[in-house]
Amino acid sequence: MGDEQDLPSVVYDCVVFFQGLIKETGPSVDCLDLFEHGRVELFISDELLYEIGDVLTRPELQRRYPLLTRERAETLLEGLEKKATLVESVPAVFSYERDPKDEMYVNLAIAASAAYLVSRDNDLLDLMKDNMAGKEFRQRFPSLTILDPVTFLREMEKRGERE
Repeated sequence: MGDEQDLPSVVYDCVVFFQGLIKETGPSVDCLDLFEHGRVELFISDELLYEIGDVLTRPELQRRYPLLTRERAETLLEGLEKKATLVESVPAVFSYERDPKDEMYVNLAIAASAAYLVSRDNDLLDLMKDNMAGKEFRQRFPSLTILDPVTFLREMEKRGERE
């Protein structure tokens, strides 16, 4: 691993954080481990922090998933505030009629000049396919790759970021 400038730059969507806390192992857990161990530069925004905090502290989810405790959620949020790179200004340069809630992730990744957006959301993943929206997206934002956690982890393995 080189210095911080060599680290892969990434945005995780809320589901990656959620799945990373409700399970003991799995791709999302491994994605969070990459961040914890300083193997990626993770970008966040106030809007994303708010969403993560909201989702991870929902009582109905905490009842349903025993590993999702208030303490684990608070520890994750504190770690994000300390170690992740906060992007204070996230202009709305991308709009997505298909799923406007996904715009915040793409706009954050664009504002941060992130190389990767990691998500399990098919609306986002479809932007990498050879459909009309995907072709237009890749033409506008050629340096951003949207991957699911498993594919992202394989990519990090190729780059030598996973041990």
